[in-house]
Amino acid sequence: MGHPNRGTPDDLQVINVDLSVIKADLPAFASEWSKCFIQIYVDGSPNPVRTKPTKRAGQHEWGERFSLPARSETILRFELKRKTLLRQQSLAFAEAPISDLLVHRQQSGGPDQDLSILLRPHLEKENEKGDHWRLLLRLHEIGIIREVLEQRHGESVESSMAEIVVKLEAFMTVGDALAELNPYAKVAWKTVSAFYTIIKGQVDRYARLEDLGSLMRDSYAFVENIKSFPEKLPTLEGTIRTLLSQTVECTMFLRECSGHGFGERVLFSAWTDRQINGFMQSFASLKQSLETGTSIQAALVCFRLDENVNKLLNTQALLKLGPADMDDAARTECLPNTRMDILAEIFAWISIPTTKDNVYWLHGFPGAGKSTIATSVANIFRDLRRLGAFAFFTRGVAARNDPALLIRTLAYQLGEFDHRIGSAIAKVIEDVPSIKQAPLRWQFQKLLVEPFANLKDCLREGPILIVIEALDECGQSAAREELLRVLASASPRLPPTIRIFITSRAERDIRSAFSNQSHIFVREIDIKSPTNEKDVQTYIHHRLVDIRLQNEWLDLPSDWPGKARTEALALRASGLFIWASTACRYIEKGQDPEERLSQLEHASLYGDAEAALDGIYITALESAGRWDDVAFATDFREIMGLIIVAEDPLTAHTIDLLNADVESRRRRPCLHTIRHLGTVLQWGENQPICVMHPSFADFITERRRCGSDAWFIDRPAQHLRIARLCMTRLRKVLKKNMCGLKPFTSGWKVQLPEDVVYPARYWVDHLCNSKTHAEEVLAEEIYSLLHSHFLHWIEVMTMMRKARQTIGLVLRLKEWVDTHYGDHGALREFTKDAVRFCQAYTHVYEQHPLLVYQSALPFTPTATTVFQTFKDDPEIPVVAGGFRERWSPILTEFGRPGGNVASISCSSDGQYIASTNFRNIFIWDSESGELVTKPMQAGKSDFTVIAFSPNNQHVASGSTDGRVKLWDALSGEQVGGALEQHSGPVYALAFSNDANMFVSASKDQTIVVWNANDSSMVHAPLTGHQKAILTLAFSPVGSHFASGSRDRSIRIWDAAIGGAALSNIVHPWGTVTSLAYTPDGNRIISGSDDRTIRVWDAHQGILLYNPVFKGHKSDIFSISISPNGTLLASASKDTSVRLWDISTGTELSHLIRQHRLPVRCVTFSHDGKRIVTGSNDAMVRVWDVESVGSMGTPRLHKGLVTHIAFSADGTRVVSGGLDKTVRVWCAESGRALMDPLRLGREVSTVAFDDDEHGERGGVRILATDKGGTVFAWNMATREPLTASASDHPTLHAREGKLILEGKWIVDKTTNEALSLLPNMSPAKARASHGNKIAIGLANGSIVILHFPLES
Repeated sequence: MGHPNRGTPDDLQVINVDLSVIKADLPAFASEWSKCFIQIYVDGSPNPVRTKPTKRAGQHEWGERFSLPARSETILRFELKRKTLLRQQSLAFAEAPISDLLVHRQQSGGPDQDLSILLRPHLEKENEKGDHWRLLLRLHEIGIIREVLEQRHGESVESSMAEIVVKLEAFMTVGDALAELNPYAKVAWKTVSAFYTIIKGQVDRYARLEDLGSLMRDSYAFVENIKSFPEKLPTLEGTIRTLLSQTVECTMFLRECSGHGFGERVLFSAWTDRQINGFMQSFASLKQSLETGTSIQAALVCFRLDENVNKLLNTQALLKLGPADMDDAARTECLPNTRMDILAEIFAWISIPTTKDNVYWLHGFPGAGKSTIATSVANIFRDLRRLGAFAFFTRGVAARNDPALLIRTLAYQLGEFDHRIGSAIAKVIEDVPSIKQAPLRWQFQKLLVEPFANLKDCLREGPILIVIEALDECGQSAAREELLRVLASASPRLPPTIRIFITSRAERDIRSAFSNQSHIFVREIDIKSPTNEKDVQTYIHHRLVDIRLQNEWLDLPSDWPGKARTEALALRASGLFIWASTACRYIEKGQDPEERLSQLEHASLYGDAEAALDGIYITALESAGRWDDVAFATDFREIMGLIIVAEDPLTAHTIDLLNADVESRRRRPCLHTIRHLGTVLQWGENQPICVMHPSFADFITERRRCGSDAWFIDRPAQHLRIARLCMTRLRKVLKKNMCGLKPFTSGWKVQLPEDVVYPARYWVDHLCNSKTHAEEVLAEEIYSLLHSHFLHWIEVMTMMRKARQTIGLVLRLKEWVDTHYGDHGALREFTKDAVRFCQAYTHVYEQHPLLVYQSALPFTPTATTVFQTFKDDPEIPVVAGGFRERWSPILTEFGRPGGNVASISCSSDGQYIASTNFRNIFIWDSESGELVTKPMQAGKSDFTVIAFSPNNQHVASGSTDGRVKLWDALSGEQVGGALEQHSGPVYALAFSNDANMFVSASKDQTIVVWNANDSSMVHAPLTGHQKAILTLAFSPVGSHFASGSRDRSIRIWDAAIGGAALSNIVHPWGTVTSLAYTPDGNRIISGSDDRTIRVWDAHQGILLYNPVFKGHKSDIFSISISPNGTLLASASKDTSVRLWDISTGTELSHLIRQHRLPVRCVTFSHDGKRIVTGSNDAMVRVWDVESVGSMGTPRLHKGLVTHIAFSADGTRVVSGGLDKTVRVWCAESGRALMDPLRLGREVSTVAFDDDEHGERGGVRILATDKGGTVFAWNMATREPLTASASDHPTLHAREGKLILEGKWIVDKTTNEALSLLPNMSPAKARASHGNKIAIGLANGSIVILHFPLES
């Protein structure tokens, strides 16, 4: 109803308001500012008024009075500006309706009261400093404005909400005419009624909000007409849906304005007025449409998007997350008027603020309807523009059952949903490029928690919904363990506006993770409840009506099948929607629906839900074919095995191609069989084929349930069969450059057929999931595939953009081969080499598929199986003499220049390495060597030691100023304040095995035991050592720890009691520099500056071994014991890292590792297969424990290669280096042709003078040293010759066509890239001749690469 006695804003009188600008309170850094003034805009007027500029720096006072024209809805904008030499600088601003200022002044009482309003700095960085910017105002005259405000307070928001609740209740009683609208009406009713119950008498009497409430109420006048004429509903469906959605959105806005929302109360401002204007325009339009009966396409006004924010979204950056594809338009919703009770509960939980329960877990029996509920909720909140992300898992789709993809997929969808969230996440991707490889808890923190923490506006904009559906189909329980832990523990760190709705079966691991969590609301679908049974009956009735209409020629009665038969069928469903759905499909697929219905209704009632489900599947299969026909039964098992066990759904064409490649018997097209199975399979002629519901896969893969051998699908046996099908298919289709790619063109893109993609991606997975009895023929099949097609397989994986997955796949294959075929030497050797090949060269071939041939293979060690197998390809480049003979033990190396690596520590899961170069702590990805978080900075004092906590959450650091700090390993931020107890530099840190305690030791001769949870001291400092303490080691068993000191002693302490556990152990031979416990806690191993290693009994403190471990030539700085307790690694000042057999004390001299400078620290990886070292050369290196090859290319010069040149005929290469030598090489074999020619200074340039028959008497070698002196030698005799300025090598230089552009070798005549150098020592010199290029490296090596001659 209208209210003619109430004026609109246009009816208000214009008056003058007296306003004084008193002063501005600004942060401390503004104390130097002068010439500041306030500029006042009235409703955006182009003619603002302003104060005079201030004269003195730091005194921001004006006391000036203004008379302003105003209305009750006038908006004032105050701009703080500063005059500079060339321009006016805008510093801060504030916006507020004049009526809002008056209301606040009136509440303060009395005339001429001062009002303080918040200024917003234009520069966000100024806002981050936490200082307040405020402007002090004084209002004088109020006159007519007060009268208008009081006149408008006739009706409240509260009364409008009450009337809307009544209207919505009335609408739902007639809404059955259009049941699809009921969920929207339910959401609106829940939202409005919940708001009404909490605002009684609590909403400020703000006129514009009252106008909005009244207009929203008046929009529901149509309900009375609809009661009388329900037939009008369908024509107005779209308009009513928008009205209901708009009501929800507007109520959320009103709730935020009232102070009862998700965040702090929204203050009235220009932003608030813009939202009100938008809502009023929308409701006015909807009201008019409903009054006239004309349908309109009205856009939903959503208050959660700020139009002033930059709307550019870095979609390309978000795509780097590699999200899973969640596009499935075929997902079904709840049938109208079903599930209304549980949907209403979920809607209320999402929409109504609460201090807890930001996660809702809905679980239930398979087939209880969880998926349709999730889809309905997601779709409704998508319409409300509040669905931030919807991720659903599917057991048979690899891209949708990987726990590692969930958080990245949620982040991607949230980034697309809101450009502000997207920008924040894109910044994370830019700062942490390796975020894809980060642990899930890091991903959750970096991609979700931190971006939302920086978006304060989200707290005032209502809920954002995240839906995670079918969590139980997300990998096996072991694979999703970390994901469940993160969802359960980290979700409370999200803002309360983020609501996470999860559905799953009540699997044990999920129940364990989610139960008893205060922030998780747990709800089970009660399939036996009357409401659920009624919904199942409604569903069956609806489907049978459809079936009757589909069979018009059968002349079924109009009320078929009747209420009694529908109830009988629903009774057999045992409350399961999947039973009802399968039964209705069974009836639908039959020739005679009546016959099949009769068959089902005469079946026995089942005792429980599982029996009911098994019964309907048995019925469906029995009717599908002739099971006594051997051909049909065989075809069924072969086809169904592929469908059930496949990692991704396959099309019929691919199933036929895979089956066609084995055995000689005649094959029938799979669709010939599948067409009988429409009750349980979802299929189309060109569509992927999958089961209708995962419960059918459960049924048919469990012999107890399916009963018949003709139906039973043995998963392990099928995995083996499919693995063989995949290998056979790959042997048939793989070949070099199978897609005809042009070499190294950027932006290459290919579309591979499914019958190539699937076998290439999953043959290893199927093999490793199979059961095998170590058949020799299977080993030969695997070896045959690798021997012929290993590189072709890598090419295909790269074309699929899955090059990095080759590492994990061949590693898994190697472990499987080692387990099952330990005596097959050739296969084991190949898989071992394949692992190292992928680890070494993935970074190369992932840039282009053909680089596996042109770059990776030529640089593969010559003695390896992979190189020997594929080296004879005439089209690949050749490294003269081979790049190296065996694999380097270095897996990767990384570092930052500018300091020694003083300390390293590995995360317990092996994924991360922490290192410090005194000034910073770096967290590295152990595989890629990329930084995963911003460096942690030391400040005024240097870091001396660091340690990862066993739970990987923190990194502890010690500094030269005696401070100990804890850092969040996720964010790189310091946790709490510095721990100040030591009076000298901290030299050692160690965590207890349970991560609850850590100890620090110092030059001040004290040890402090800290509580790792609250950073408190557990005991008074421990004393006893007489000199600086250099090392600590915690026992892996119990609370004991050991300390070693310059006082030549080892002490054993009990951290629990805060005292000594044993008497002092004397080490008279030298300073104890390092200690380590064996994994069983029974022995302590010490390293010393006397170059020896000793083993001690940890319980008695006596020396165990004699002789001691000897081999190092200088001080031992660090030791580490392998997790299995068999090996010891020691790092020394002598630049070496040595490995020892602990049981015998024998050095494994063939495994020695080397840095260029002293090695400060060493540690084993969590699996014992790698060691990590840090050196004074600023490098962190990760080594393979078992490799015995050289560490790089042969060091031909003993220092950097400064210059290199070819002879005129291209058969020889001359090089010079910082080692003051000139050397000559055979370009074909890479061998040295003569002994080094020595100069007194570093070599600068070299060349050949090839005038063999000229007046100079043969080929000469030319060179200059760093001082510019020219030298010459006779090539044949090596005798020195007299040289002049005309013999300068640069005058004899020849420029070939091959050049280096970065790491790319390019033919400059065609601008075609020929190859890419792998990771190696940096190239410092190069020369080329014809099809050859010679490259001199920083480590002194020479690489001569031959490319095939053009035919």
